[in-house]
This record gives sequence, C-alpha cells and structure tokens, in this order.
Amino acid sequence: MNTSAPARAAGLALVALSLTACISVRTESGVRNADRQFERAYAEIDRIAGTRGGETRRPHRLYVLVHDAEEGELIRVSVPMWLVDAGLSLGADVSGHEHGRSAGDRYGLEWSAIKDLGRYGRGLLASVEEEKARVLVWLK
Repeated sequence: MNTSAPARAAGLALVALSLTACISVRTESGVRNADRQFERAYAEIDRIAGTRGGETRRPHRLYVLVHDAEEGELIRVSVPMWLVDAGLSLGADVSGHEHGRSAGDRYGLEWSAIKDLGRYGRGLLASVEEEKARVLVWLK
C-alpha cells in the first residue's frame, strides 16, 4: 500500500502527540529543601514494595525525582515502561562501535543487565544523594 506524504506526516504527528501525552515532566523552581517531597516518594516506594505478596509484579511506569539545591529546582518525571523498554532496546541495538569500542564499553554499561528494567519489579531502582543534589528512581 502506497500512502501519500500528507498521510505519513499526519501519522507521524499523531505518534509524536501520543508520546508527549505519555511522558510527564514537572519542574518547580524556588525549592531549596525537598525533604518533604523525598519523604513522600520513599513512603510510596515502601508501600509499593510492601504490596508484592511474594510475587514480582511488572511495573507500568518509571518515576524520577531530582532536586538541585543549588539551582532550587525540583524535577519530577514519569514515563510509561513500554517507552522506557523501547528506548533501552533501541540503545542496545544502536550502541554500535566507534573507534573499535562499543557504547557499552565507552560508558561502562552492560546493556543486557539494564535492557529489561521491568524484571526487577515495582520499587526502588536507585537513590543518589550528594551535597547539593538528590536523585530517586523507582518503578510502579
């Protein structure tokens, strides 16, 4: 089937709009202390981890909470797992070789270990705290 250029453009626009509706990014300025927001996130993660009941449930979304105390910014990101999986799969496929080294070697990534984040189930993935910045990543 041969589709016209306007039909392809409309389809591409529809895909792009669909993706933007799936990803949520919220930024708050003037947040010097984000302890309360991180406490809430940890409480949610504890609740999620406590509802497993011995089984690992596949997550539906990846959440990231970032606080830059120096800039006073709090950033919340939410991405559906199907999009995360697609991005990781694409990253693994196109990691390619540059100057004889794969992207995994260049950046110290083992794609096979991170390609399917959903296998870890719902709960905490990473927590990083430095003097002026905090990052929390979890699956729900």
